[in-house]
Amino acid sequence: MTTSKKIFRMTTLIPLLIAIGLMITVPMTVSAAKPNQIPSEALLPELQAVVPDGVQVVHKQQSDTLRFTNGIANTGEGHWQMAPTFPTNPDDDVIATQQLLDADGNIVYEQVVSIFEFHEEHNHWHIADVTEFSVHQGSPDGPLVGDSNKVTFCIEDVYNMIENTNTADRIFWDCTVSLQGVQAGWADQYHQSTPGNQVDITGITPGIYYLVHNVNPDGTFIERDSTNNKAWTELLVFEKNNGQIDVVETGITSCSLLDPTDPYTPALCGEVTANRG
Repeated sequence: MTTSKKIFRMTTLIPLLIAIGLMITVPMTVSAAKPNQIPSEALLPELQAVVPDGVQVVHKQQSDTLRFTNGIANTGEGHWQMAPTFPTNPDDDVIATQQLLDADGNIVYEQVVSIFEFHEEHNHWHIADVTEFSVHQGSPDGPLVGDSNKVTFCIEDVYNMIENTNTADRIFWDCTVSLQGVQAGWADQYHQSTPGNQVDITGITPGIYYLVHNVNPDGTFIERDSTNNKAWTELLVFEKNNGQIDVVETGITSCSLLDPTDPYTPALCGEVTANRG
């Protein structure tokens, strides 16, 4: 999940290139879609951050790392899906193109939004610049204590936010260089032990802090509303008897103030999870 140097492995891609037959060089151009460019019949996804949960401090070699569970939800009407385009030059990026569908499942709009990157620790392929994490002092917008920079993500259907299942009716389930995404009404989720679900907080002092999760931080992915993409967990940082710091979760973002009849509320608040590593 962490931002990593892309490693383009021809031994991995050559069979896919032969099978799919996509030998096209496409320049990497990422820009936000204009509303008047998107057909009215396109069903838009709605990306929202699941409240970070399972927060813990890991002490190692005089450093302190905050680890946590992370999730991305799609509460829109349309799937959030990216398809790859392979380059002819092995030094070029594998392009990720977002596809919008209509009610009949037809692709009605496409736009380059990111790239595919190979993640060595996870040993599979991610989409770049999907989300970011940060820790702020005093408020969600307070002084920055630490951040993750932009984070790559293998995007899959992990659980249905209403039925809480991780198997039935999955559409996106592969971390290869293939179609990746989260279908409408589903969420992707990573366990706190997964490499990348972390922020270095070495040197932090006792007090109130906020762990903020921001999906689609650059606004490059097409969605219905990009103004509601942040979720946070309030943390009390304190010092233990041995001098090491620890944290207690003391509050969460306003997801709990949403319409209580909204079936997605428990999932967005981190109360419904099905973690994967």
